[in-house]
Amino acid sequence: MFFIPFVFFLLFTIYWWKTHNGLDVCTYMSGLYAFTTFLSIIIVTNDLTDAGGILFDRYDIELNFLPTVIFCVTIMLGILPFSMIYSKEIKNISNNSPHLVTVISLMLIGVSLLNFWLVADSTAEILSGDLETVRRAHYEGIETPAEAKAQTLPSILGYFYYLKLSTLVALPLFFYYACFTNKSKWFLALLFFASLTTPISALQAADRTELILYSMMFLYCLIFFWKNLTKNFKRKMFIFGTPMLLIIATYIVAVSVARFGDRDEGAEGGAIQYAGQNYLNFCYFWENAKYDEICSEREFPMINHFIMKIDSKKERREERSGHQGFFISVFPAYVGDIMLDLSPIGMFMWVLFFFIINMLIIKRSHREEFDIGEMLAVFTSAVIPIFGIFYYKYAFWHYTLMLIMVFIIYVSSGLNKKQQQTYHEGDEREAI
Repeated sequence: MFFIPFVFFLLFTIYWWKTHNGLDVCTYMSGLYAFTTFLSIIIVTNDLTDAGGILFDRYDIELNFLPTVIFCVTIMLGILPFSMIYSKEIKNISNNSPHLVTVISLMLIGVSLLNFWLVADSTAEILSGDLETVRRAHYEGIETPAEAKAQTLPSILGYFYYLKLSTLVALPLFFYYACFTNKSKWFLALLFFASLTTPISALQAADRTELILYSMMFLYCLIFFWKNLTKNFKRKMFIFGTPMLLIIATYIVAVSVARFGDRDEGAEGGAIQYAGQNYLNFCYFWENAKYDEICSEREFPMINHFIMKIDSKKERREERSGHQGFFISVFPAYVGDIMLDLSPIGMFMWVLFFFIINMLIIKRSHREEFDIGEMLAVFTSAVIPIFGIFYYKYAFWHYTLMLIMVFIIYVSSGLNKKQQQTYHEGDEREAI
């Protein structure tokens, strides 16, 4: 049974590779799930089911047909709209709200400079110490030096600092400006630096998650914008990107060794468990979870934070784990998180809503032009299935600020586009 998801996603990856003439957004997404479900096979066949966040061991493994099919179908439904994007055919990204986009870009740069000031004097010391101790302190709720320093900020800058997690949007903006505008190199460099804000901040807690998310979304942007990147830009990206990639890989290996090195399965086995547990834990949730209480703090974090005064914090997750009878903070893919919170029916409704929203944004297949609001909306939506190989990423209200920011650009650009079309139609009538 545990071979089915791998075969399912592998076949879709091969199919889309052929229909899209190589690597594309949908091929990338499907390939990620083919890879993680292949690791699930390794976990089961090599008896790695007793640690690393996996909920069951070799004696009580249940991988039945129904949850296997539901896992494959719901995730594929989330990927399908992106199969309408043919990145090799995109010729232009129009910008109908240039001033708004520039202001937001400058704001993200400002947040990144503030964040750098907060982390600059402590990051090197943290990285040279015991990474496992730093990581454990983070999960126990002990604040980092940067978080302590941030509390001394004036109230205005403190609120401004909340936008730290929104700086991921600077990544597609960087590629957009590099491909379709004549912005200065300094502006591009600062915008790229802004996109690194959250990974740099995550170093304070010896955390791999944000760095992995950034790397995955960087690859998404490369795929989406590749055809429109100049040869000179690609060459410079290779020159500067290669050492950066080596640094990232070295850091991830160092943290993995610190976390898993003393276990029987070793760092390599721990990494396989880390990345390959989504399908296995989803099946466990399906067979064992209780849905007596609907908990929506991860799906509607803004509403729960400001109205219900509920957040998906460590204490809240421990309380829910006690009710469930097992540890809920594992990786069951994003659909597993939503199923555990909203019940299977709620999960189906959420996935269907996600499918419809993306179909409305992308609109049609083989598009040669996207509006910048559409491009950013697709990017922030793509975070869900891409990083969803682990869990649902927009589970905290700070992350939803990025969605609100993109929504403002999407609406503003769309309204300006309609207004321009109305003017053009009026001019044509007058000419006739």
